[in-house]
Amino acid sequence: MPFAPTLKLRSTGSRLSARGRNGSTPGTGHQQIFPSGARRSSDTGLLYNGEETSLTMGSKKKQTSRSNGTVSQNGTKMSNEMSGERKRRKNEDSTMVTKTVQMSAFIVIIIAFVIMYRTDFSSVSSSGQNSSPSLDSSQDSKASQNSIQTDSTNWRPASKEAWKLYGSTKCTVDRRDASDLTVKEFEKEYRFKKPVIVRFPNGAKDWTNPKKWSLSSLKQEYGQWYVLSGNSLEIVRKGGNGDVQSSFTEFVDSLMQDKDEIGEPFYIFDRMFYNDSSLPRTLKPPKYFEIKDGIDDSIFFLGASSSGVSFHKHADAWNGVIYGQKRWFLYPTTHTPPGGVYPGFTQMEWYSKVYPSLTEDHAPMECVQEAGEILYLPEGTYHGTINLGDTVAIGIQKKLAATETEKLFYKELNLERAAPGANRDKLLQERIKIFKKLHKLLPDNTEVMMKLGQALADSGQIQDGMKFTQLAIDKDPHFLIAHLNKAKMHIQINEKQKAEEILKFTLKMNPKLWDIHATYGDFLMNNQRFKEAVQMYKKGTEVKPDLLPFWANLRNAQQQSGDIQGARETNLVIERLHKEQQSRQ
Repeated sequence: MPFAPTLKLRSTGSRLSARGRNGSTPGTGHQQIFPSGARRSSDTGLLYNGEETSLTMGSKKKQTSRSNGTVSQNGTKMSNEMSGERKRRKNEDSTMVTKTVQMSAFIVIIIAFVIMYRTDFSSVSSSGQNSSPSLDSSQDSKASQNSIQTDSTNWRPASKEAWKLYGSTKCTVDRRDASDLTVKEFEKEYRFKKPVIVRFPNGAKDWTNPKKWSLSSLKQEYGQWYVLSGNSLEIVRKGGNGDVQSSFTEFVDSLMQDKDEIGEPFYIFDRMFYNDSSLPRTLKPPKYFEIKDGIDDSIFFLGASSSGVSFHKHADAWNGVIYGQKRWFLYPTTHTPPGGVYPGFTQMEWYSKVYPSLTEDHAPMECVQEAGEILYLPEGTYHGTINLGDTVAIGIQKKLAATETEKLFYKELNLERAAPGANRDKLLQERIKIFKKLHKLLPDNTEVMMKLGQALADSGQIQDGMKFTQLAIDKDPHFLIAHLNKAKMHIQINEKQKAEEILKFTLKMNPKLWDIHATYGDFLMNNQRFKEAVQMYKKGTEVKPDLLPFWANLRNAQQQSGDIQGARETNLVIERLHKEQQSRQ
């Protein structure tokens, strides 16, 4: 059976308890914005977990209250009328003061020692304000090794190790000062033409209120709101949405430090959070980045080092980084990124497997965007990102395409929505027509070649489909999804040996891509190689443990191979997953 992507809500206990933004279960409507009286400023001395802290580092302050001329101190009353008592207690008070001074001096020495110790040896600096989220012992060790530091906003800048692995001083994108870039020049030089990074003399303060984006402020105002996150590839697969749901607090305290089943970090990529919050009122970008209701869409981004998003493209957009750094890899519409779109790799996999092998003529434009800068992305620009440090950003993009080529891409994506209930063959023919037109406009675009080949094969024109798929592979040998599509075409015309050779090849290219295990498992089942199918589906459940079709097919393969006990155990997993899905509805 074919495998279709399904919405994933990570079944890890408390993460499933995240309530909707209006206090109800998710999906019941827009969330309620917390009353302004309930909010607290980001500079009120909040700890990472939202508790108040004191600059006295835990020492108790002497409580003093006044009423009707009587002073109460340490539980002893001193009345103004008791002048006779004052002489008797003068010596006692003097002795107490001396002891108090000595004790205070001792406490000061201890505090000074603690401060020096924490400054010299702690891997996470609290800056006298907030601490980083609690981690388990292995994560604490890793944090110490990476010398992670927190700044005054509570977001962690990139460690030396992270910068060494993912950072770069290379920048092939124009950088302009906002004070020197006029609306007229922007429209003439950059609009729909090429990317540009705009920097500001006071950083993000010139176009937003950074305090509102600090960790303490976001947790205080939106800690119980649910957010959507995912790994870089699944975000693209889901059309630009995260697929793992948690509360905001759960994300920053846990998921942000965590990794998924294939070792990829989680990244908030949420299209509702920003608009439903009070954050839009803080934005005041330059005129050429003006935000218009009904015309512009928004995306809230948050992730730690190595998180990001795989290659994709869309209508005109800009991306502003408030905290952290974001490394960009960019290609024009005419040049699909090596590795393809849809990608067969997460962005980190692409960076480690594909990027090092690129020749100069296939290398991307790239640059590290600093905090406070805004990057303009012309419509149709392919882009992938890797974050450096805890990176908080906002993306604003047009809802509708404006250029001829991108209008055609959008039209194809919305075919079924535009013609609900339309005949499948009719939709396929319309899809083929669109991709043929795009192929004339973008003859070197491998995304178009691959999708045209797929549409032709789906309509029964296997040889023509094979031809365009091979064109994409010849131009981009890293295009894993094109290889997988070619294997499926060989299966359609019963060329089993060629199909299996390609399936084995794709599995070597990326053993963590669940699509390969699904296709290969189906191939083995259809050829009655049930025991091999069991192993293939088992590997699929390891990389995608909450995708029900894998478990259903595994159970079927186990039954066919005679593994009745294995089928019963798999059935228990299926029942559990069903219950978890029902509980989330």
